[in-house]
Amino acid sequence: MDDSRVQWSDLPPEILPIIGKSLETYIEVLRFRSVCRSWRASLPPFNIVSSLLPLDLPSPIFTADHLTDALLIRRVIYRLSPLDHQHSSDSASSSSFAAEGWLAKVESTKLGTMRFLHPLSTRYVKYDNEVFRKEVNLLDFRIYEVAKSYTLGYTNGALVPRITKVVMFPDCPWIDVKYCTIVAVYAGGKLGFAKHGDYKWTLIDDRNFHYDDVIVYKGQFYAVDRWGTIFWIDSSMRLVQFSPPLCGFGNQKHLVESDDELYVVDRFLDKEPLLWNADIFHIHWLNNLIEDSPPKVIDFKVHRLDQEWGRWVEVRNLGNQSFVLGNDCCFSISAPKFEGVKGSCIYFTHAPRSTLGYNTHYFELKYKRIAKASIHDNEPIFGPPPIWLNLEATRYEEHASDNLYVSAC
Repeated sequence: MDDSRVQWSDLPPEILPIIGKSLETYIEVLRFRSVCRSWRASLPPFNIVSSLLPLDLPSPIFTADHLTDALLIRRVIYRLSPLDHQHSSDSASSSSFAAEGWLAKVESTKLGTMRFLHPLSTRYVKYDNEVFRKEVNLLDFRIYEVAKSYTLGYTNGALVPRITKVVMFPDCPWIDVKYCTIVAVYAGGKLGFAKHGDYKWTLIDDRNFHYDDVIVYKGQFYAVDRWGTIFWIDSSMRLVQFSPPLCGFGNQKHLVESDDELYVVDRFLDKEPLLWNADIFHIHWLNNLIEDSPPKVIDFKVHRLDQEWGRWVEVRNLGNQSFVLGNDCCFSISAPKFEGVKGSCIYFTHAPRSTLGYNTHYFELKYKRIAKASIHDNEPIFGPPPIWLNLEATRYEEHASDNLYVSAC
């Protein structure tokens, strides 16, 4: 029987752009263009079709320094794993990393340059010695995009304070970010939006200043307030109630998408956090950082929205899925794909809005138990980078200057 298979490089050239335009992430475009010369020529590079971030925006917060201009910064959470599992099998300390993946948060600073951050915080990875490879070829690894996160920073390098969450839509390689809409929760619960070229942020709701989270779900902006009511934001940037109030008594609500379902995670603290005040927020912010005993998590409750019946269903088991509640992004991961990660758990830090709080803990839904997650407790997902990436000697810094130079064929 004749072998009728066609080589990838022999596909009709008119098909290639159609395939390429269906790709939605930077890594997908990079992989596509790396197949062969004809594929590379059929699709423009990522930076040509979409302007690179950071994107100039007005700042929603006015500080004592009178800084009014801000930058939108994108960070991407990836699952990285080596192509050759035998590469790390010689080392007992790295075998667990080779078996599965490592969760990495990456920030692009300029073309060809990236920086690693702790997955649950805004801290950069600082490299302590020369073991780290300054040049890393992304084609040497299996890479899967898990989630995107955004933050606002000033042109002097500092982060804009009092920002709870930032999201952008649309966000794909084929749409210039200058035509996208940015929505944020800021100043203790205000919900507003801005676009490139705007001179100020516009409030979406000028009566309710108690929003906790906002995400992009099925191509729409969704926000949740302190009472667990979910709203979706229509094309005219008006709120439409999407769910009944959850009436949860937790201190903070998080929105998480998992398997196309929408969840609310209710975070319970042992005491009320210090409230923001529009006039003296600098004092409250400082007190919150130096307080001897800041609020700590004592419980979580998870609810899924039954969209058919418009009601909340409490979830006591997530199966193989686990939720990750970061400073700037909440997402779901499949535990079997990450060595050491437990299923049906919530990974978090005790200080979600503080860049100083990056020690990772996990909450087991079944047993209602909180434990610390670290590499010493066989929880390598949020530990230092694995040996196969040659990043084993690292620490986390607030402002690290080391950059990762990324190359691809």
